[in-house]
Amino acid sequence: MMPDSPNRPLDGNVDDQERAVPVEDARARAPRAVTPAAEIAVPPAPPAPSTEPDDSIGAMYARARQFADENEPREAVALYRQLLARDPRHIRARNNLALLLEKAGDIDGALAELDKAIGFDEDNVSVLCNRAAILIARMRYERAEQDLVRAARIDERNVEVLMNLGMLLCKRARWREAIEPLERAAELDPTRAPARYYLGEAYNHTDQLPAALAAYEAAASLQPTNWRAHKGVGIVLDRMGRPTEATLAYQRAREFQRR
Repeated sequence: MMPDSPNRPLDGNVDDQERAVPVEDARARAPRAVTPAAEIAVPPAPPAPSTEPDDSIGAMYARARQFADENEPREAVALYRQLLARDPRHIRARNNLALLLEKAGDIDGALAELDKAIGFDEDNVSVLCNRAAILIARMRYERAEQDLVRAARIDERNVEVLMNLGMLLCKRARWREAIEPLERAAELDPTRAPARYYLGEAYNHTDQLPAALAAYEAAASLQPTNWRAHKGVGIVLDRMGRPTEATLAYQRAREFQRR
């Protein structure tokens, strides 16, 4: 089957606090006394630029992201841990730390970080989806499904959630249930090849052959090197009694598989 959709780092501005909005004070509208010139204080000179590294939470987060982008995961992990020691509720940092740990093979550590993130923000769809993706890869399907169903209730138009839910239902051979979320994912983002491929799988296993053929062909068009999509086309054409066309599809699948 096609690779599952990758987990996503959470990006954006770090500081989530609301910016203060100036409120007009009644005193601001009152007549102001003129200050005698002798009483006007000279403003202090601006401080010289600091040569010390910025140790603010925002700067730490930006440096950690830079380390990760530059393929220096150890430095990124260390900096994320320092950041979280100062701000345990920083969801983006905790999410990104979890993804680095998962990539390094520390699955339990990754899940522990995501558990903490969801403990602070139980309705964070991205974190729920990332935790589900890790659970799916470890075949812990029941818990993954709980996360995805919950995420879909929070954001019913989230393509990542719908696609992952449909893929999970396919893996559990619940083909008919998989069709609805995959159809919605494909409708919301017609360029998603995995959604089309798994939709072909679901249609094929429920004997909806014309729909299955169209979905497999769409997946192969969006991702021409996906040999499984070409194989799916061949399987459906065989089932529809079109062996000559099926043979050509199988040949294409073998060619791409060998590459």
